[in-house]
Formats: sequence, C-alpha cells, structure tokens
Amino acid sequence: DQSVPINEVITREREQAEGKDRFWRRSCSLGKRWLKAGRVEHQSIPLAPEASAMAASLSSLNEVLNFHYHDIDFGHIVAGTLYRYYKSLSFGDDADSVARRMLVTALSNYLCVKQLCEKNSYRYVMFSHGIYITWQPVVEYCRRNNIDYICYDRAKTKDRGNFNVNQPSPDWSFDAAWKRFSDRKLNATERKQVIEYLGERELQKGDNYAYNFSARAEDTTSEKQRLGIPVGRKCITVFTNLIWDAANVSRDIAFPKALDCLISTIEHFRDRQDIQVVLRSHPAEKIFGTEQRYASLIRKHFGDGMPDNVTLISPEDNVNSFTVIDMTDVGVVNTSTVGLEMAVMGKPVVLISETHYRNKGFTDDVTTPEEYFLAIEDGLQRTTIEPLRRALAEKYFYMMMFLYQLHLPTRYQNNAFQGYCCQHFSELSATEPLVGIVKKLADGLPADFIEWPESAAEILAH
Repeated sequence: DQSVPINEVITREREQAEGKDRFWRRSCSLGKRWLKAGRVEHQSIPLAPEASAMAASLSSLNEVLNFHYHDIDFGHIVAGTLYRYYKSLSFGDDADSVARRMLVTALSNYLCVKQLCEKNSYRYVMFSHGIYITWQPVVEYCRRNNIDYICYDRAKTKDRGNFNVNQPSPDWSFDAAWKRFSDRKLNATERKQVIEYLGERELQKGDNYAYNFSARAEDTTSEKQRLGIPVGRKCITVFTNLIWDAANVSRDIAFPKALDCLISTIEHFRDRQDIQVVLRSHPAEKIFGTEQRYASLIRKHFGDGMPDNVTLISPEDNVNSFTVIDMTDVGVVNTSTVGLEMAVMGKPVVLISETHYRNKGFTDDVTTPEEYFLAIEDGLQRTTIEPLRRALAEKYFYMMMFLYQLHLPTRYQNNAFQGYCCQHFSELSATEPLVGIVKKLADGLPADFIEWPESAAEILAH
C-alpha cells in the first residue's frame, strides 16, 4: 500500500522527477481501481516492525548487502534492485539509506507471505516476475518450503504473456518442453512462419518494445563504410545488454563481467588487421536510460590507446540490429535474443553467459576465456553453422515465439494498457490460452503451459 518505503519501480529518477509519495499514491490508486473493477477481494502487505528493526540494526551498507535471513541471501536481492534504482553498477552516496529501505520492503513481503502460507494450505501461489525485492523473497521462500508457484509477465510480443512453473518469469527457459518435443521437426508451414516472423522483427512492429529505429540496410558495404568498418575485414560483434538489468546481471560464466569480455576481446585482436571488433550497444540504453554505457566504459578504459580495429555502435547510430547481424561473421552474446536470431540466420554465435537457449545445440557455449577465443577462431573459419544446428535454432525460435508466449485477452496501445477484450472471464472461448492455464492448474500442476498441436492449421486457428 502507500506506506511501502520503496520497491523496484521506484527508481532514483522517479524519486527526483516526481517524488516517491506522489508516484506511489498514483500507482496504488490505479491498482485498487483494477482490483475493484475485477471484483477481487484483496489485502495489503503490512510493513513488518521486525523488518525495520533488522534493517536498522545493520551497521553499514556492506552488512546490508551481505545480510542473510532464514538462509536467504537478502543482500543479493537488494543489490540487484540497487542496480535498477541507480541504472548503474555504481551506487550513489545515499546507497546505504536506499538499501535499508529496500531491505525493509523485501523482509516485509517475505514475512507476510510466510505467515499466509503457514496459516493456509495453498495448492499453488502465483505472482508477477519473481525477481527484485517484491517477489524474489517469495520465490526463495517457496523453493525452501517446497511450495509450487507460477510466475507470469508480459512477453516480447503485444498482448502476450509468459507463464513459468517454479521459475521466475524473466527466465525464459522451457527445458521440459524442449525435451518433450525433442523428436519433433518443423514442417514447411511452421518454418515459413519462422522466416516470415523473423522478417517482421526487423522493425519489431508486433513487440512491446521496439529497439530498431531504422530499416534494415540493403547495402551492408555502404553501411560498413559509414560506420568506419574496413570492408575487407571480418567482424566479431559483441552484443551487450543493459548493464543494470537484474534479468541479465550475475549470469556471467566465461568472464567475471561482460565488460571483461569486451576488454579481453579488444586486447586479443588489437594487432589483427584482418579483424574488426564491433561493440553493438543495446538500443535499450536509449529507450530505458542508463547511467553507465558500455561504449563509454570502453573509451575510458583504453583512452588514447584504443586500437584502430575497434568500432563502437551506439543506440544513437540508429543501425538496425539485423543490419549488424548481416555485417557480422561471428557474434558474441551475453543473454540477448539476438543470439537466437543470428543462429536462425545461420551465423556462428558464442555464448559467454547463462541464458535460456544455452546448451540447445545451435550455439557455442563457452565456460572459460580459452574456450571463448578458440570458439571465435573456429567461427571465423566457418562463417556459417551446419544445417542441423540451424534447424535446431529455427525450432527453438518457433517454440519460443509461437508456443511459449501465450495470447492474453488484453488491449495495449502505445505500450499502455487499455483494458480487456471482454467484460467477464466467462465470455472467453474454450480455446483461449488463459482458460487453458486455469484448467491445467485445476487438474494438477503441469511442467509448463506449452502445447504443440499436430498440424499448423490447429496452431493458426488457436
């Protein structure tokens, strides 16, 4: 309710621009109106006095960031939310007080849900996203007490959501379904859907967030010249994520941080005049804002010693992501969907971090710097992946875009919620995915909510 000290949508930017109380009063009012319109009985999560006492008893920011309670690493949860608050991996001078406010919220949510679960016998619990200080403490409680939960969130495409069983919704893994349909191959109609939809994604007209601000270039040679990339050189392109996004932070495997990978790649190839190292900064830096940009960090690190075979592409360059893929010989990806798109287009992809399409057979998944550079050299020699790997990428793309993301009876315009497509749940047809989810949960907890009809006609009708 309005007494919450802070949560993950209350950023420093919002506190400075609008003020926490004003912003949160408006948010609470809107939430209560939705609940009332849906005739949903609800109660507020109370601030727990013991949560405030625990936060106040800690002597420093370091103690807050290392705080454990009931074997749950609350400090780690707070740290991830601090990245979002500051939109940076560096914290401000007020980080101690901000972190304590976050800890109070995280502990209050945890203690409230703990009390509810101990009082009631729930078959499942269901909540949004499952990360940050609002819901990650609840995920950890459920995991430790063997309580089944379902996490949901808005998906990539408009009017669709993703629903996960016993995993947070930003984790797009659907390993059980991938194994269940391991013998399934795309038919001609399904493959056509993949190719057509990949073309639509060039301008992302059907996505909740569009990151491509210009059309795909027809002439990559001219685009290379415009960006200062010598035409005769092979391109190793490193695709970054938002530096502060908790969905991507702390998933590093081959390098301690994504920035370390960038620096090591530039240093490794600095004397190779047949190679151009390209940094493609994520366009979300422009959409959502960030206090730290990878390109700026690279310029700061190398200063006047920046090698001449390095190109930094910023979001302001307005280069379509598919143009960058066309120019690339080997792609290096942290967690971005661009790695999957590259594999569908037949390009070698080196994965350095943990992401949902790792170990699916169509990317080079490295665990050390040594493996990383060997995989890049191998990719430079191949330039295209084998037909079987490309087929696996197409299949995964199909499952992710057409089966995993489920249609919701909602209406959005200009990325703003406009309402529902019906007045009452009973008006939804039996084939509506939301009805199917409810029916599945009534029968017992499924491994996931992915269904693959036998024919393309069935999925199109669905």
